Amino acid sequence: MKKNRWILFFLIFSFAYANDNPFSGEQNVSIITPSSFTRSDVKFNSNARILKSVSFNYINLDGTEETLVLDVNKSIDWHDTYTIVRSKSPEPSKILDVSVTIPSKGNADSNLSIDVELPLQSGSIDKLLTYSVYKNKIRLNTNDELVSDFSIGNPSKIVMDFKSNIISPSKVVRIKNSFFKRLDFGSHKGYYRLVLYLDGKYNYKIEKDASGYTIFVL
Repeated sequence: MKKNRWILFFLIFSFAYANDNPFSGEQNVSIITPSSFTRSDVKFNSNARILKSVSFNYINLDGTEETLVLDVNKSIDWHDTYTIVRSKSPEPSKILDVSVTIPSKGNADSNLSIDVELPLQSGSIDKLLTYSVYKNKIRLNTNDELVSDFSIGNPSKIVMDFKSNIISPSKVVRIKNSFFKRLDFGSHKGYYRLVLYLDGKYNYKIEKDASGYTIFVL
């Protein structure tokens, strides 16, 4: 009987000590944090055209992981570098009293401007055609008929055949600061061929008008 009393006393003492024990119950989760994020740069391959979304995988204070998906669905240029940058929350801006002067109707025409796109490079191939190169298109002025066109390779090469009975020497044109890197010309019996070398993988379209053809890369 005395032994049972000692056992009961020991159990009561153990429960009482457990309530005062600072190491019992929930513990704070300790997370080892790396250095602060500032920025990250992203480059895409030459096939990339549309950025659908961006996913952020992050760790919460309690150690659980979650994913935040940012819907984008915008066109991109794979030549560019896309950057994720940390920015501080803006401070509340002051309200300024700004006076606005509206020009009179008589001076409205003086503020008008016309945007003119200048070619990066221009030239001619004998008397068969002239060319004007832009960033993502090339203009060919010629009276000769385009009889076939196709694209091959990666990086892409656009091959264009024009009907002609004139035989001219072969020619290679180097191009800078454009999606087009090189233009190769070669003539054969009944036609001549242009090969447009590009700096990556592209689709293309050709538009015809009265003075020639414009080739767009997409």
